[in-house]
Amino acid sequence: MSNANNAIISKSKSMYGDFLKAEDYERMIKFTTISDIVSYLKKHPFYESILKDINVKAVHRGQLELLIRKNNFDRILKLIHSVYTKDKSYYQLSVIKQESDLILSVLRTIISDDDLETIKGKVPYFFDVHTEIDLTKLMASETFEELIESLKDSDYYKIIKPYYVKDKTLIRYLDIEYKLEMYYFDEAFIRVDNNYKGSLARDLKDLYYTRIELQNLTKIYRLKKFYQADPLTIKNLLVLKHSRLRERKLDEIIELKDPNDILKYLTHSNLKYYKNDQDFVYIEYYAGKIRYDLARKFMYFATDVPKVFTAFLTLIEIQNDNLTNIIEGVRYQVSEVEMQQMLIYT
Repeated sequence: MSNANNAIISKSKSMYGDFLKAEDYERMIKFTTISDIVSYLKKHPFYESILKDINVKAVHRGQLELLIRKNNFDRILKLIHSVYTKDKSYYQLSVIKQESDLILSVLRTIISDDDLETIKGKVPYFFDVHTEIDLTKLMASETFEELIESLKDSDYYKIIKPYYVKDKTLIRYLDIEYKLEMYYFDEAFIRVDNNYKGSLARDLKDLYYTRIELQNLTKIYRLKKFYQADPLTIKNLLVLKHSRLRERKLDEIIELKDPNDILKYLTHSNLKYYKNDQDFVYIEYYAGKIRYDLARKFMYFATDVPKVFTAFLTLIEIQNDNLTNIIEGVRYQVSEVEMQQMLIYT
């Protein structure tokens, strides 16, 4: 292994050592205001730099979430900048994920009008030099048409333009989300094939296969339980191209009458080896816990840089989801017990 590779692995593990711990989450779920959360994070080594100039009493939830995302991306870029080898395109996958998340975030804002004026002007120019998207236009978008126009010089323009409608209540958000997911996973498998061979390529693909399988099962569960979606609608929103599950098996799962039976399927699938004995109240927790345990395994034991890097991306994403759940939980006065059931950290 080269010294450069050793350095990337060391940086990943060092940054992971500064992640929030169980005791941090246990303290934060007891807070009653967003200001309490910000005050706590300002003193934490992973967030103190990004939050040092923030006014604790004036910070807005949307601004806080954007700054947390900026902090995550800054950390990821530090690792990407350490890569000088021909496989750099694989590491740049993280940019695609950040772009997709940002587009969907702005689209949700347009659909709901939620916090538009508050967030405007607090744009996260944290990867403007790494993207073809016009971030100024994107973050200023108040209509679907303006959002699409901001994507004109990027691949996303062709992906999203066919879904244009003037009436924002008719925007097919789930279809757009699906198309962005497919774009990301297509790029992931292309870049793995272009850069790696043998067991390393197989192991990396397994990480994405697992993610797709869990994502599909979670989507089936949510669409059945909360939207009473019909089987055809559900199937059209699943990532089938890269799925390890045979289409026939997916059809069987989609046809299940009780959404909770999907959890039973998971306990008997090949993914059962990644679960512990804890009861799972939310399928999102179950899916996230499997991804978390698998990523931690790679973080601690893998010696290949792409594996450690991919594990780091997964773990930082889960930490971000934990914080989002806490912020939302505090905002809507969710009980400590309910918040604890949504967090993944042990």
